[in-house]
Amino acid sequence: METHEVFALLADTDRQHVLTELLENDGRATVGTLADQLAARRRNRAAEFDRERAELRLVHDHLPRLADHGVIEYDRERGVVVLEDAADLEPYLTDPTRRRTIPLDP
Repeated sequence: METHEVFALLADTDRQHVLTELLENDGRATVGTLADQLAARRRNRAAEFDRERAELRLVHDHLPRLADHGVIEYDRERGVVVLEDAADLEPYLTDPTRRRTIPLDP
């Protein structure tokens, strides 16, 4: 993947969070779980309205964009997301000297 594509994918903190969640959870999650995580991250709680907005952003923007670049496989009917190839992105999501996740919140 070209460097500019990597940076474009990681320009949004929600996509960073989705990838980090997948990397930390055996590369698999449901859209619902990811929406809960994004909503909770924004408000420190998963209010229903925030969760619905997060799910809409995932379904209509973030997941298709990551799937188009071959980073994830997204089964929209089943609501399942599977990490495919994040090798080009992973170095930007983790800090190799500390072996911990870099904070993603702005």
